[in-house]
Amino acid sequence: MSPSISVLLFAGTVAVVRSIMRKQDANEPNSNELQADAHAALSLVSPEQTLHLVRNRRSIFTKQFTVIEDMLEAAKWAPNHHITEPWRFYVYESRRGRESVGILLQELYKNSCAPVEDDGSSKKKHFSQAKYDKKLKGAMLASHIMAICVKTDTKNPIVEEVCSVAMAVQNMHLVATSHGVGAYWSSGGIHLGRGNVSSHLGFVNPKELTEFLDSGDDEPVICLGWLYIGDYYGSSRAHSKVWPLGRRGDIRDKVVWR
Repeated sequence: MSPSISVLLFAGTVAVVRSIMRKQDANEPNSNELQADAHAALSLVSPEQTLHLVRNRRSIFTKQFTVIEDMLEAAKWAPNHHITEPWRFYVYESRRGRESVGILLQELYKNSCAPVEDDGSSKKKHFSQAKYDKKLKGAMLASHIMAICVKTDTKNPIVEEVCSVAMAVQNMHLVATSHGVGAYWSSGGIHLGRGNVSSHLGFVNPKELTEFLDSGDDEPVICLGWLYIGDYYGSSRAHSKVWPLGRRGDIRDKVVWR
């Protein structure tokens, strides 16, 4: 075989191999496609959908509705060290239950205010009838009220358990948002005052609140607040309601890269 023919045959072989490799590359999924396939196989929402949901979560005062089971299911999947699952939720669903929360919050608010004869030395806020009435009104507007509590006798530092509970609440918020349901985390009535630092959290629950939440199972818990839940669109002006816009500063102002 002449040298010229050998060169031609070599060049042809190289061309064929390159052609085959190009076809394999074309058929091979890229990293984005692999990620999409993984999400589809696990029935996961896309990163874009997740970020959209996070951006649109809002604290919203509520009307009547219920998606509680889905929200609680989401709550249990929050990260928690040693799988202690420190969240404890007390759900008030009936009219009587929600009314009892409203009356308790009215009592706690009134007890936290300065007495009528106060000359300012107590440094307590003055009583407002409007705020007092709003405690009960807000409770009755909600479909459900959930006492958000943390179990305090686990093997983890309390700060870790509080963080886990907060992430569980965020999960519930996101599920509520996906249903178009409003939710609002209130800290009303959960502490005796800013000056009381006799616990690991820097506050203790009022005695009336501890007794109100008593479930009879002797689990030590601290209440971190109340989650009001209800249908954001469920009013006579539903046709004019739009999901509220978010307000946040530039994240770059709160981040240090090192």
